[in-house]
Amino acid sequence: MKYTVLCLGLLALSTVAFADPPWSDAVKAADVGDTINEGESDLAFHGDYIYCICNVAERSRVAVIPYGRSTDAGRTWTTTWWMDLTGPSRWHSDPIIIADDTGYVHMFIQFSSILIRHYLSVDSGQTWIDTVDVTVSGRVDKPWACYRGNELYMCWQDLSTGSRGIWFGKSTDCGRNWSLQRVDSRTYLTGIDVSPSGILYIALRSGTGLHVFKSTDAGETWPDSLKKTLDNQVSYSDGYGDRAPLTSIAAPTDDNVFVTVVDDRHGNWDILYSRSTDAGATWTPLAVLNDSTAGGQCKGWVEADPYGRLHFLWYHTPSWPTSAASWWSVRYQHSDDYGATISPSIRLNDTVFRSVTDFLGEYHIIETDSNVARCVWTDGREGDNDLWFAEAELDSVGVSDNPFKVRRPASVWMETPTLSRSSDLTVRFGIRRPAQARLEVFDALGRSLLGMDLGFLEPGLHQARLSGLPSGQTLFVRLDAGETLTRKIQLLE
Repeated sequence: MKYTVLCLGLLALSTVAFADPPWSDAVKAADVGDTINEGESDLAFHGDYIYCICNVAERSRVAVIPYGRSTDAGRTWTTTWWMDLTGPSRWHSDPIIIADDTGYVHMFIQFSSILIRHYLSVDSGQTWIDTVDVTVSGRVDKPWACYRGNELYMCWQDLSTGSRGIWFGKSTDCGRNWSLQRVDSRTYLTGIDVSPSGILYIALRSGTGLHVFKSTDAGETWPDSLKKTLDNQVSYSDGYGDRAPLTSIAAPTDDNVFVTVVDDRHGNWDILYSRSTDAGATWTPLAVLNDSTAGGQCKGWVEADPYGRLHFLWYHTPSWPTSAASWWSVRYQHSDDYGATISPSIRLNDTVFRSVTDFLGEYHIIETDSNVARCVWTDGREGDNDLWFAEAELDSVGVSDNPFKVRRPASVWMETPTLSRSSDLTVRFGIRRPAQARLEVFDALGRSLLGMDLGFLEPGLHQARLSGLPSGQTLFVRLDAGETLTRKIQLLE
């Protein structure tokens, strides 16, 4: 077992005046010094604990990963220089961070192009234990990861002779052990996501092609028959502020999948997207996501919340070509119908900014739960590039059908009629985390009249039918799904 030391803590509490509603005022989330330019960030959260991690533009001489941690829902942050001195290379790169349903935090760090390591924290990101090498050989680059239940999934490219291609890794024990396999012989930028039932999708931008690979057995196999080419004319040239045609993918349901890629076929950068409504069998032609088409749009990202709604983040500048004089902002959009319609964009950062270096990173993401959207981004408002944080209530940005209406909701929500003349009732409920669920009906004396085991349920909205209830009584319906809720029903004669 290896332990990794966190050193040189800095407190980052800076805020600025007014955000564009409904996004909160921006708070500095990671800053390790005014001469260091943070970029290329990832974000994770579990309740009020939020974590962010990023590269630095000076990584050839500053071999650290800036790590930001908040314990109060993003109001205040502590920044740490994170370094693993036992690594095979001091060049820490391409960091990823995930908070799973138990609250465990998983961090993945690439060391130069030598290997990728996984780190586990069981104390809300304070210390890191059980360091494991995910990859054991090759020239690795650009890892991504996701999870479902107690399983972790990763993908990356390997550029070495003999093992060249896109690789997939899977762990069923919190990252302590990994099984690896090559998915495809092509290489370059990937994204990965898993559907509610466990269907895995990998998006790949390779050469001029945009591809999606699919596994229906938790990553055990990736059949060629399930590999689809979405487009063969993807075009991109780098410039000031962006240097990679980032791909991202989200699978809000088993049938609906959404992919984005940065492309310049129209003369400047745009975020293009394609969507499937039949589990990846067919795909729509690439279309422009962003509603600002002048200048440059880059670093597009799509995220699905627990109810299947899609949330989008992307960078925008009105100038083209981009330069040190370009003014940047970060834009947000959402969709309630799996991408069939997409909302107009709004600015989520509270001020435009310039970048003192062409390194704004290759990726920045948005994360959601059932109640809130959160993001970090690289921002040069103070003369160097730091990570800044903002959040918005999902009800406030216009998404619909969110049953969790309070600021910090409980894990379980349930709706039943108060009065009913029917002996058959439908109970609607929502859960924020996977759980074994059970419904039980009691009379006024506390005697159990009916019990119904609902099995292991994924986060989202559910319903159950209660039949044969006695009329003319006051009944109590209790839901147990990791947290217990009880509702009173009066059945009329």
